[in-house]
Amino acid sequence: MGGEPTSGESTAELRSIIDAAHEAFIAMDAGGFITDWNPQAERTFGWSRDEAVGQVLADLVIPPAYRQAHWDGLRRFLDTGEGPVLGRRLELTALHREGFEFPVELTISASSAGDHQYFHAFLHDISDRKRTEQYTAAQYAVTMALARSDSPDEAVNALLPALGESLGWKAGGWWELDEGGEALRCREFWSAPGADVQAFEQASRGMVLARGEGLPGRVWAVGEPVVVDDVQGDENFPRAPAAATAGLHSATAIPLLSGGKLRGALEFFTGEARYWDERFAGLLQGLTAQIGGFLGVLEQRAEALAKLESLALTDELTGLANRRAWELGLSREVARVAREGGHLCVALLDLDHFKVFNDERGHQAGDDLLEHTARAWQRMVRATDLLSRYGGEEFALAFPAWPVEIAVSVIERLREVVPGGQTCSAGLAVWDAEETPDALVARADAALYEAKRRGRDRTIVAG
Repeated sequence: MGGEPTSGESTAELRSIIDAAHEAFIAMDAGGFITDWNPQAERTFGWSRDEAVGQVLADLVIPPAYRQAHWDGLRRFLDTGEGPVLGRRLELTALHREGFEFPVELTISASSAGDHQYFHAFLHDISDRKRTEQYTAAQYAVTMALARSDSPDEAVNALLPALGESLGWKAGGWWELDEGGEALRCREFWSAPGADVQAFEQASRGMVLARGEGLPGRVWAVGEPVVVDDVQGDENFPRAPAAATAGLHSATAIPLLSGGKLRGALEFFTGEARYWDERFAGLLQGLTAQIGGFLGVLEQRAEALAKLESLALTDELTGLANRRAWELGLSREVARVAREGGHLCVALLDLDHFKVFNDERGHQAGDDLLEHTARAWQRMVRATDLLSRYGGEEFALAFPAWPVEIAVSVIERLREVVPGGQTCSAGLAVWDAEETPDALVARADAALYEAKRRGRDRTIVAG
């Protein structure tokens, strides 16, 4: 026979629908006690129906930080009938039986039966979605940090906050392998706003780690990302006491590779214990490859630029600094002497009758004379002296000496070793307080002109 379903049939059908739902279903009365709990809720929160029903909802599934807001909202609705969260899709943080927090999306509705008020919520765990969004944000942050950097060091400095902020970490550090490849040292440290981690930062900056030691040392040893669920209980974490003081627990570190060679490691810490899954491991592997590839490109570009700059500042024939490089060096030396005190001399030296030598013996012989002169003089000057092929057959030297007689003796020794019996004229000027580099060179040039005017093969000191 046909007809409307009975009340019992409707209730059974509704129960069947709730139990088969792919979303967790929770019902609560006006006192905040759980009255219903479906199988999906059991899977989502870890509590069985028998354990959950009759318990206070806030104590069971709401993190402590949000419980007061829950009670305030419940009282407001019961007092005024106003419930701004009812009927809306909300994203909140829930608490699992195991103690970890996770994001949920839910819809809350209210109903009444006589004088009794009830609340119903359908919700589902959105951890996977949030994790995907977060991982995507991290990859984007890394990409932008690298794209905006002009050097490997600048890139790594930018990566610290980019990764730390996008993945919600509390603190992090950049550990750099020293030039000898014997130890890791903390070069930079980052912390989230408001994080009280000064003691941990101090411990990190004052520590030197060997291969295999601590989190960065383990990354160095294996060449791959390393994760630790809780560093406070880790036997191979020398900074555990400082981490406990700072409230740091889970940690991860990734190697900084360039062309397959380790440059160092980045490490990050959370404020709670976490259990890392395969997706996170995959993210770390991907970030390691992405960062390593880009650092390699930046290093190659830096090497190419350094080579170009060296070529631009070097005289191709003699290998000495060219005029531009020498003038830059002279400006630095004048600034230093003006700041710190001391003496500075500038000499311009010109090979006598070089054009005649070139015409009679050929350009190759002229080039050989310039090259051999440069080598002879380079062996005689100190590493801190600035020697340059200033142009053509003219050389420039900037060096500290006092009194002026000592400066003259230096130039005389240089003039004596010009190869092939050739002679050389020189003009010497001693820096005067507050004199500009251009003025100093101009006086040396005037003295050189006077030496040539007097018959060459001599040194004249500028007045």
